[in-house]
Amino acid sequence: MCSTRWLELTYYAETIGFCLSISFNFILLLLISEMPKKIFGSYKYLMLSFSVLGMFYSCCNVLAKPNLYITDVSFAAFNILKNTGFSKSFGSIAIAIYSSCYGMMIVLLTINFYYRYLSVTCPAKLTRFSAKNSPIWVFLILFNSSTWFVLSYFVNGPTSMKDEILQPELLQAYCMQPEDYAYVGPQYFYKDEGEMKFHLPSWIASGGMAFTMFITNTLLTYFGIETYRHLNKIGSIAGIEYRELQRQLFRTLVIQTAIPMVFMYFPISCMFLFPIFGIKAESLANVVPIAVAIYPCFEPLAAMYCIKSFQKRIFSILTCNKFNKSMHSTVVPVI
Repeated sequence: MCSTRWLELTYYAETIGFCLSISFNFILLLLISEMPKKIFGSYKYLMLSFSVLGMFYSCCNVLAKPNLYITDVSFAAFNILKNTGFSKSFGSIAIAIYSSCYGMMIVLLTINFYYRYLSVTCPAKLTRFSAKNSPIWVFLILFNSSTWFVLSYFVNGPTSMKDEILQPELLQAYCMQPEDYAYVGPQYFYKDEGEMKFHLPSWIASGGMAFTMFITNTLLTYFGIETYRHLNKIGSIAGIEYRELQRQLFRTLVIQTAIPMVFMYFPISCMFLFPIFGIKAESLANVVPIAVAIYPCFEPLAAMYCIKSFQKRIFSILTCNKFNKSMHSTVVPVI
């Protein structure tokens, strides 16, 4: 029997996740802006951009209000039009924009790890993050984000072939008629005169997205391992303050990577793979949109917990003590 219980739960989770994410990221922005550049170097601006784009991601999530459904040959990210207020055509565009935000965040996270890798292994190369080179990084982020949008909307957009599979499924599961929702998503297989065939555009689109996820994940792993090894190697010769700050920043990145691994990489990977093997996984489909909705509020918490100067600033506010910025004057800068 159909039920909208999970859709309602997802709606509330997206609203709560948005409120928490905006609040925590705003606090983090204030903390970062107070920190002297001599402590964090150019990494201060990377942290600021990560926080700002995290807020943007949350805004896209709460506006698009994505849900997920997995069939044995396809999956679809869809939204309920009465909740979004969008037309059916713009509802699909909103889902594609949200998908592009996912592509944006995984590239930005990789760039953050690359900065930490250079700051530890070869600080002289941090000139790659100077203002004159910033268009390169902006281009990489926009290129991957745009690629995800194009693949989601123009290649994985709604079609009559997908409607034949999805409409009866959503009617049975959530009591929804075709005019109640908009969607995007691939359909890996289709029947032609009783024979099951591959739908090549869906495979190309999903393959392109999976490729960027694999590349970014591989780079994250490499930069993380090398940074950790080098920190241990210089432990006996570098200053205590320098090592401590580097470890705080690295620990923050590790946690900020573990969070999307659990809440985004793993469930999204399952979303791509399960239909290939004919696994419907209705329970996963219900959990994924909730996980990606609450994910952004954990990222700023990781930074506020791991970086001691942020802890001290928050403590000084809570205890009404004056924050002394000069206490950082002896810290060895990141660059």
